[in-house]
Amino acid sequence: MLCKYPFINHTNQTARFKQKFLAATMSALLMASPMAWSEDTVDETDTERDEVHAYELDRIVIKAIPLGGTTLESALPVDVLAGETLNDRTESTLGETLQFVPGIHSTYFGPGAGRPVIRGQGGNRVRITEDGLSSLDASALSPDHAVSVEPLLIDRIEILRGPANLLYGSTASGGVVNLIDNRIPEQRQDFSGAVELRGNTVADERTGAARIDGGVGAFQFHVSGFARETDDYEVPGFALSADERAELDEDELAELERGTLENSAQESDGATIGFSFVDDWGFAGVSYKVFDTFYGIPSGGHAHEHEGDHDHGDGLFGIKSLAGGVLDDDDHDHDDDHEHGEEEEEIISIDLEQERWDFRSGLINPFEGLDELRFSLATNDYFHTEFEGDEVGTTYDIEATEFRTEARLSPIGRFSSVVGLQYEDNQLVSIGEEAFVPPGTTESLGIFALGEYDLDPFTLQAGIRWQDDEIQLDEGIAMDGINSRNFRGLSWSLGGIWDFAEQWQASLNWQRSIRSPGQEELFSNGPHIATQAFEIGDPNLDKEESNNFDLGLHRYAGNFHFRANVFYNKIDDYIYLMPTGAEEDELPVQIWTQDDADFTGFEVEASYLFEDTAIGDIEWRLFTDVVNADLDGPGNLARISPARVGLALDWHLSNWRATVNYTRVSKQDEVATFETETDGYNMVSANLAYLLRFGRTEAELFLRGTNLTNETQRVHTSFLKEFAPLPGRNITGGVRVWF
Repeated sequence: MLCKYPFINHTNQTARFKQKFLAATMSALLMASPMAWSEDTVDETDTERDEVHAYELDRIVIKAIPLGGTTLESALPVDVLAGETLNDRTESTLGETLQFVPGIHSTYFGPGAGRPVIRGQGGNRVRITEDGLSSLDASALSPDHAVSVEPLLIDRIEILRGPANLLYGSTASGGVVNLIDNRIPEQRQDFSGAVELRGNTVADERTGAARIDGGVGAFQFHVSGFARETDDYEVPGFALSADERAELDEDELAELERGTLENSAQESDGATIGFSFVDDWGFAGVSYKVFDTFYGIPSGGHAHEHEGDHDHGDGLFGIKSLAGGVLDDDDHDHDDDHEHGEEEEEIISIDLEQERWDFRSGLINPFEGLDELRFSLATNDYFHTEFEGDEVGTTYDIEATEFRTEARLSPIGRFSSVVGLQYEDNQLVSIGEEAFVPPGTTESLGIFALGEYDLDPFTLQAGIRWQDDEIQLDEGIAMDGINSRNFRGLSWSLGGIWDFAEQWQASLNWQRSIRSPGQEELFSNGPHIATQAFEIGDPNLDKEESNNFDLGLHRYAGNFHFRANVFYNKIDDYIYLMPTGAEEDELPVQIWTQDDADFTGFEVEASYLFEDTAIGDIEWRLFTDVVNADLDGPGNLARISPARVGLALDWHLSNWRATVNYTRVSKQDEVATFETETDGYNMVSANLAYLLRFGRTEAELFLRGTNLTNETQRVHTSFLKEFAPLPGRNITGGVRVWF
């Protein structure tokens, strides 16, 4: 399996100690002596690299599932992205990296922010974890908030499609995306390193990443760093949609520019250092990570506008805003027109910083009756500033801690089991005129147990979880007289796997789960500029209760592979934003409300490998996915993923490999009230790579082309679809080096 890590050149507005830390990290990486490359998940030799395309992802043990096992041993649908496939799909955001996995779309808030949407559900229903613990950022709060991870430094991505409340609590009701990067080594490893440099034509990207792993005896270490810088990206034609342009007068139309999406540039950098001690008893280690990104929020020329009489005094919920109480007078200078009540367009940008510490330990056979005991702890200091022009508009400060422990009990006959506990404390402080969510603390405690019984050829799986979630606003803050809410309940599941024929397998999983409302759903009350709405929460919301059924069919061996999943998810008291038709602060008012909803759909993948042909090995792949959401209340749910069908051709010959992909994204015309339809479009992409060897050092030269037909593509799951289409034709090129 070819693993990948990349790197970059960027200077951001960070604290001095962070700059020194990053500089020291990158220097250490680039000065490292070449060593043999190794990967701890799969034991490979240099000869096996020639057969990299034949690598079976089904063999990987899934770390996101406490019972372990591979994708074939889980009744819950699981996807794994690694090796060549991950190399070829990696983009600047996690959402875009995963957008072609069946059942997965992206929120796409420009190239700086994009979060996965799984089977039509996103936001705080999709949990992003870093080796099992939450990313602890603000990305679930709003689609303009970036996920605080760099995809170029990820070894493997595990995706649990469908409700995973049983494993991870309320914020996993739509699914889980687990990121593995070896920041705390769990096995002894040889010295190895990797560097990637890349650039592209659509945004003049300058990107790179580097990494060193190794150890001496029981002491193991990991060091990695990255940097990225891009300009505004190119688009086919106008950024504004035809419907938006129809609302403009002649003078405004004359001012529109073609070919570029303004305020879409970004700069990012970060570094991670970790070490561990690994011996026969297990492992224990710690890591430190810094992540910084500064990116624009595209507006297509319709950036957020302030009225001249807007008060810069007390913000929402009676909290003094930074714009009114912290900035110097010089920072408040406005044009005379602004002071006299005329509207002024302002550019919105986000500066995000995160510091994170992780501790992780695994004890093997610590005492009789226990095969393994694992502890994980993460603490987080997250700060993110939203700028309106040069002024500070809103800030988000998150201090969070998460603890998780899992105990794998010794098998009793054919029965194996895991028990665990998970605790999270998340303190959110939002300050500013547009801080639509009041400051408060969310505490969550979950206790779970999972069991598996092998009845060959049947495997039965069951689990139960008790969850307690409490949302408490800061002292002196209340909405409708309510300052806190507490939710408790049980989730449970029952599933089975049947190996009914040679190379064929069927699975069925049922889960009854609860989901607690989030802080923004209960207590939001203000302008949310990212969604261009005035959001009002409901502190009296009930918890959601859902019944999810998932039926799967899988052929997993030989040259022909096939996988299909059909799902039905009935959710009572589904929480969603409903438009009211009213306006507040010149924004449409949307309220958080509840109605019953049904999500149904399917994902199908099929492939056939033609080996040893006259022109090499050729594999054809086909996929399609569909999700439908039916709401018992008025109208449809907004931003539901459109149907897709895709076809790909993979080719390998000696050191050469290439892929051609075609995906048809259907028109989405089942839309919510006040939501516009989105036209379908075609996505054509291609990859070409050549592997060079210099002794035990390897280098891969690669080219990738996306949107090769230069077609205007608008993402229906994005709030920005009317004025931020996907980039136009783009050629990315670079080199990956392993040593």
